Amino acid sequence: MRALALMVAGAVLFSAMPAVAGVEELTAGGRFMWDVTVWSGVEQEQDGAWDGVEFPNGTETRRARVFLKGKAYENLRFKVVYDFSGGDEISLKDAYLDIVGVPGVGNVRVGQFLEPFCFNELTSSKYISFIERASVNVFAPSRNAGLMLHDSFAEGKLSYQAGLFLDTGNMADKSGDEDYSFAGRVTSLVMGEEKSDTLIHLGGALNYFVPGGDVRFRQRPEVHLSDRLVDTGVIMNADGVFRYGVELAAVFGPLYLAGEYAATSVSKTDEDVPVARADTWLSEDSSFSGFYAEAGYFLTGEHRSYKGGLWDRTKPMSNFLDGGGLGAWEVAARYSSLDLNDDNADVFGGKMDNVTLGLNWYLHSNARLMFNYVMSSVKDSIDDELGSANAFTMRTQIDF
Repeated sequence: MRALALMVAGAVLFSAMPAVAGVEELTAGGRFMWDVTVWSGVEQEQDGAWDGVEFPNGTETRRARVFLKGKAYENLRFKVVYDFSGGDEISLKDAYLDIVGVPGVGNVRVGQFLEPFCFNELTSSKYISFIERASVNVFAPSRNAGLMLHDSFAEGKLSYQAGLFLDTGNMADKSGDEDYSFAGRVTSLVMGEEKSDTLIHLGGALNYFVPGGDVRFRQRPEVHLSDRLVDTGVIMNADGVFRYGVELAAVFGPLYLAGEYAATSVSKTDEDVPVARADTWLSEDSSFSGFYAEAGYFLTGEHRSYKGGLWDRTKPMSNFLDGGGLGAWEVAARYSSLDLNDDNADVFGGKMDNVTLGLNWYLHSNARLMFNYVMSSVKDSIDDELGSANAFTMRTQIDF
């Protein structure tokens, strides 16, 4: 925590300075998210289904991040984000430079940042409706180092992102030229305006990944304090990974809806199956998929905020204890399903379904308490139930 304190102090110091080496604007900030989880109703329907699997009650600092962002000269924007929730291990989240207003292109981003895939993954953790993202984000590449072209048009109603990325570690490190991907996403606000209380968003994304070695897909239930319940195992003979996804979001006053479908195809190499192997070996090209659908409603009359093709910050009509205000109260529900089975390719990763009920209390725009009840069940490749587990989770969140 000493490193975190020094980083925050340094960020505040730099943000207070009028100019730093050509920097015209500089902002410091961060977020803190602390979670509590209690499991109940853990059952296994088949002997050995949960052998070695743990569902620990407990607490954790889910995120503890600080950032610096700003403007250098007229056409350069930058952002650097570090996360300290790993204890002694500090991870680099975002670290990129944006060159804005490039003729014929729009903007060019270079550094480490989120690959443009999956609406739920791209939406900031500060603004997601539930404590954890939907399980379909197992297919999202998340943050990697790369170069991306991006822009928006028609007053934010249309946008695109397209880039080339390298699969990198927590500090954007990489040796060699393998493990690269091409990614692209387009969005359209087909009805309404950004920030308005009535709108419909449509989007789609493609991603092609060329692995230098093995690939693997595995996922927890939609609770972070848990082992992973579905797992393809390490696929040893993957030649290419093609992902695609479609997304829908809508706001109708205090009611909002969102949903996504994503699928992943893994092509196999022409190598012969080894005599002895401990991991997964594709007998054919394989495919996996998942989806979620969610709905939310603001009991106090607010509406979901939308900006730049993603959900944005919710602003209560009245802050808690500000002139007797109650803050904003929101109820939400989500159903998700993830299938990591492919019988034809001899992959039996399992199928997981989750139902999540949520209650969110926004004390003000930058602080909220979140309460989720998650019901998870896992089935095998012939749809027989392996087991089920339920969890109550609570989050205390503040950002600045």
